[in-house]
Order: sequence, then C-alpha cells, then structure tokens
Amino acid sequence: MNVLLLGSGGREHALAWKLAQSPLVEKLWAAPGNPGIAQHAELAVLNLADHGAVADFCRANAVEFVVVGPEAPLVDGLGDSLRAAGIGVFGPDKAPAQLEGSKGFTKALCAREGIPTAGYVHAHSLVEARAALARFGAPVVVKADGLAAGKGVTVAMAMAEAEAAVAAIFTGPGASAVIEEFLEGEEASLFVLTDGRDILTIGSAQDHKRVGDGDTGPNTGGMGAYSPAPVLTPELEARAIAEIVKPTVAALARDGMPYKGVLYAGLMLTTEGPKLIEYNARFGDPECQVLMLRLNNDLMALMLATDRGTLAQCGAAGFTDDTALTVVMAARGYPGTPENGGQIAGIDAAEAAGAHVFHAGTRMDGGRLVASGGRVLNVCGTGADVRAAQAAAYRGVDAIDFPSGFCRRDIGWREIARETA
Repeated sequence: MNVLLLGSGGREHALAWKLAQSPLVEKLWAAPGNPGIAQHAELAVLNLADHGAVADFCRANAVEFVVVGPEAPLVDGLGDSLRAAGIGVFGPDKAPAQLEGSKGFTKALCAREGIPTAGYVHAHSLVEARAALARFGAPVVVKADGLAAGKGVTVAMAMAEAEAAVAAIFTGPGASAVIEEFLEGEEASLFVLTDGRDILTIGSAQDHKRVGDGDTGPNTGGMGAYSPAPVLTPELEARAIAEIVKPTVAALARDGMPYKGVLYAGLMLTTEGPKLIEYNARFGDPECQVLMLRLNNDLMALMLATDRGTLAQCGAAGFTDDTALTVVMAARGYPGTPENGGQIAGIDAAEAAGAHVFHAGTRMDGGRLVASGGRVLNVCGTGADVRAAQAAAYRGVDAIDFPSGFCRRDIGWREIARETA
C-alpha cells in the first residue's frame, strides 16, 4: 500500500527507516520530511493544519494509510478528519489525544480512575497558581497546560524559580497550569501500542531532558536516550501496565473515545511503585530512534492493527538483545535560540564507524547539509550493554564535523554506573 508519513524530525526519520523495510509498503511519501527521510521516502509539501489538503493528497496519490509523527496534528483532530475520509491513520483522534494536549484532562482522568500520579492543582489564574505553590512548597513541578514541544515543564528546586515559571505561563488570557508535588525517584518511559481495547508493549527507554552533562541546565525536548531501561524491571513494568496504562485505555473506551496508536507513559519509579508523570500521544523523540533500532517486528503491520482493531492477533513484539543508545547533536544556543545554518559533514564517516545517524533538524543549502532547528542529528550506537552502545554512539559523534553543534557527553550515565558498580 501507499503510505504517507507526516513530520520532519529525528522521530520521523527513524519511522521512515523502519517503514521502508516493510513489504507491506509499496510507496512511502513524507511531508515535509528532511534530507535523511528523503533517503527512504518521496517528499511532499503539505500544510498539516489543512486537513482537507492532506486528504486530497492521499486521494490523488492512492495513499491508504497516514502515519502521524508529531503531536500537534493529532491534538488538532487530523486523525478524525482522515478517518472520516476513509483513510487509515496511525495516531489517536482529537478527544483521546487530550492525554497529551491537556495536562488537566489527564490529571482529572487519573483522579477519577485512581491511577497513581503526583498530587496536583489545576490552576486557571496566577493567584491560584501561587496558592498552589504555597501549598506544595519547593521543590515543585510547574507545567503549562498545553503542547510545549517537550519544554513546558519546570522542575523548580527553589520557590523563586517556581514563581518565575508560573508568571511566564500566565501572561495572557486563557492560560492555565498544572502545579504538581515533586516526586522522588528515577524516570523511565514505557511505550505501548493500543487499538482501543488490547495493548502491546513496544519497549522502554530512559531519556535525558536537561541540556547539560550531569543533568544540569534547562529542560529540552531530549538530549539522548537508551533502550531498554533496565531500571524499569519486568515487575515494575507489569505494575505500570496494570495500574496505569490499562485503566487509562479502558476509561477512554468507556467514555466513547477509544485510543488508537502509540501511548507513551512517562513514569517516576518511586518507593511506592511507578507513578505517571505524563502521557504523550506519539512516539517520544529521541526515544523512538532507539526503539526502532531494537524492534524486530514489521512496524507497518503493527500500525495497521492499531487502526483496524486487530492488535490481539499480532502476538508479542520482538526485540534484538542489544541495547541502543542515541546522542542528540544540537545547534549552539539550544534550547534557547539555536544557531541555524551551520554546515554538517562526516555522516558517512560516522556510519562507517558503526553508528546510525538520523536527521532531526537539517536541510540542504546549495548542495551543503546544514542545521535547521534546535536538535539537528541523532547519532545512535548499539551494543551488548549501555556502556558498549554509548561507546559506539560517541565514535559516531566524534566522526561528525559540525562546528556550530554540541552534545552531552554522558548519555546513559546512570545505567553505566550501575553496570560498573
């Protein structure tokens, strides 16, 4: 079948790479794509906010299935529009996509269903937010209630930082924030596919959100990740599925908004067990990259099953025994204002050294590959454990010539410390 992949980042490059391996995919389109995605798909120019234009493109090019990579089109209801036009979709409709689109929606669902999560206040004014800060004290977590490209969260270790965070949110009408208690523990990410009824686990990962080594500096969209995450033991994963994911999927179905697609549960592993930090309605970025490197299944077959309600027929997902680790190479200035246009060379050398490179924010400029965004490349390595995968990834990083770029040099540090203890 002909398939259209929507998105332009490293996540979408990883999906394009994996989808292109499927015998079910005859022709792969991507919009808008990037130079890396162009190695696997024909690129098209589409306004993803124009649902009619996307549907028209599908009809004109005999596209039967659309894979929605980023969250914004899902929260905007593109899935509903395409399904109404008789086109298959990987990704939830607008109503269940509120799990990512509205932190208040998710917190209310957790409260109603008894799903373990941090205590919270959904504040609709600066006065309410400040009262919540006084109630929780520092440290405290401040979240803008809406999409923020992975950067709308402040983990404030001091009250002054928390006050600044809520002041930044309440700068105009209609703003709201979720103020949460600070949870102690280690974070891990769990990914499942669901067709609205059945659930298939598709891997675990640990992301590195802070921009600097040693988890210092501001939050980013993610500076690196590895999979699997051994800290999410089989026992903890089973608890997370039973206590968090299954009740969520069941509640949405009961409320008439079945969730179809990938559900990404960000977890805090506390002394009381796993607690939900947040849901995302799409694959994480850069977690998707390491998941795709390990997944043995035909991704297209799994995506079709989520849309058609046949996931139970797929059996368990299969994975390589190796660990996969990715390092984000970002443009200088990220996560603030990134320096665009910096020339990039050496990707072939990195891959010759054993790394796998996904393009995240690149474009061609007169025959030169240049940076075009904050996170620019995902340099991935695989190995028998995190230490080996890290070494392979950094061999690739060191082969790339990107003078205006930078990266963290410690991706995977927690697990390596455990491996060598």
